[in-house]
Amino acid sequence: MLSGRLCTSCGAPRRLVRELRWLSNGTIVQRKNPYHRMVFIECENIDATFQTIEEIVGTPVEHLLIEAKRKATFDFIDHLLPAGVKNLVRLAGTRLVARNVSALGSMFGYGRIKLVDIHRIHGRDDYATFRITEPYSLPLFCGDMAGTLNAVDRREVAISHEQVSTGVYDVTGSVSEHPLELKERLEPRKYHYKPGDIEMERCPACGGPELLSQYRWDLERGVILSDETGHRKAMIGPAAPESVIDEIEGELGEAITKAVIEAQRRFVKTGYYSLEEASSLEGLRMHLAKRGLGNLREMEWSRNRLFLRLENACLHLFLVGLAQGLFELAAAADTEVAWEPTADDEFTIEVKVKG
Repeated sequence: MLSGRLCTSCGAPRRLVRELRWLSNGTIVQRKNPYHRMVFIECENIDATFQTIEEIVGTPVEHLLIEAKRKATFDFIDHLLPAGVKNLVRLAGTRLVARNVSALGSMFGYGRIKLVDIHRIHGRDDYATFRITEPYSLPLFCGDMAGTLNAVDRREVAISHEQVSTGVYDVTGSVSEHPLELKERLEPRKYHYKPGDIEMERCPACGGPELLSQYRWDLERGVILSDETGHRKAMIGPAAPESVIDEIEGELGEAITKAVIEAQRRFVKTGYYSLEEASSLEGLRMHLAKRGLGNLREMEWSRNRLFLRLENACLHLFLVGLAQGLFELAAAADTEVAWEPTADDEFTIEVKVKG
């Protein structure tokens, strides 16, 4: 039974605790590759951000998102699967890895994933089709699939998708005979970590963070829901969306920067975050740490100003919009925001009431 894969105490998947680590420095990392970072965020936040970017750019960015996620997933799966397993799959077929990816995606909140069709004779006509129901993000899932096939076969993959019904898509990866050549563009961002002193309570049964008990894993649907808000969550690598933003920002400049911040500001003000939780240094610090967004070291919150100083921050523009949205909820006023990375890899945000 799928329920048997969940911890009887906190309700989190046992495999999740085996694969990931919540560190005392505000980061979540892959155990087998501590340089591969993860974040735990709201699914609605992902597509909303890139839809706003598309509105401003006036052209789809799906292909960029797929390519960036492909590289991030390649890195994750390449470290996850031992060399012997990858060699076995290359010789015997991909059904083994298909089951593994389906289970992994369900655990991370990506949706229900099922292998529909496969043709694999190590030639130019090889392909695999997966059906995804309730995808956390269709472009990101396409990238997940491409990156997984890359990691196993070491060959290039072309991705296509077709809607079957509402919330249901068939995603096909067509494998090329050409060896895998990773493009220079959209390289994942490299993260540098400082040590921290965040203490999280641990589940006595599985050893994972006790905070995971605040969420419900429906492994059959591949969905993670917050007990408090009912909103859907997913575990993703921040490198993929950040590399897409960096790429588009390099071409179109400040308009994209403002678009990402504005998307987050609007998102926060719809009520997805608890103002009470964010009103104290320790509350906001834990709020960010449990999502893997960094270590909040300093906060000054007054009637007219909010100042934050973080270490090990990621999704920087998301954090700027988050801070601005939270402060506007409390101040009920229009604001202006400024931010900057410091010389010693810290990140500061200042929100002020206009006027």
